[in-house]
Amino acid sequence: MASFGGICFLLACLLFGISSVQGDESSYREVCNKTGDNYYFCIDCFEEHQRNDLDYGGISITCARDSTLVAHKTALDYSNNSTGRFQDVMKFCEPKLDLAAKYLEASLRAWREQRKEDTVEFIDFCSSNFASCTKRISGFNLSIGFIREFGTVRARIEVADVIVSL
Repeated sequence: MASFGGICFLLACLLFGISSVQGDESSYREVCNKTGDNYYFCIDCFEEHQRNDLDYGGISITCARDSTLVAHKTALDYSNNSTGRFQDVMKFCEPKLDLAAKYLEASLRAWREQRKEDTVEFIDFCSSNFASCTKRISGFNLSIGFIREFGTVRARIEVADVIVSL
């Protein structure tokens, strides 16, 4: 007796053809190959979204924006619930991350309007705001989760920058 998943796969192959189901995955993997050390961050991003969407620039910017918004929320939580110098740093970072997310939103709008130079410039502005925050954070003893979250933001911004520059 065949499993439900197997039947669904067979139906998809019959309706859409085997090559189109596999072609989408290989095409975004080819794009991700161009992101170097950030390959797995790129793959994770595309696997979170529809595989048949060929707007790689839009998807990568959306992933970077979503990660930045999560980091912004974390910074806001820390700025409200911490004390001392770390609270001051988080209060510095919170508006920087908010601005970075807004630049990514602007870059997504520019990308959809096919203004490539503006898209790259907005991502660069985002990156510099994020970098100013991370420079202030260095030197603190941070949790693994915090480091991973901010590392993901950095990598996804870099992925978006590479993909829109192709």
